[in-house]
Amino acid sequence: MNHGLDMPSKKPQMTIRIEEDEYKYLEDWAAREFLSVPQLAKVIVKRAIAQNKKSQQVESP
Repeated sequence: MNHGLDMPSKKPQMTIRIEEDEYKYLEDWAAREFLSVPQLAKVIVKRAIAQNKKSQQVESP
């Protein structure tokens, strides 16, 4: 039984530093999407990766 204790994730982590106004914008955006800022950041990164992969396929001969 887990008892609410989760094992630490083995996934890589990263830390970024952004401007205060950019963070405030992310907070507002996340609230509109009913997400936390880290959850929204993960969504944004995943979308950017998917878009980049798609553009790389188009550019390849």
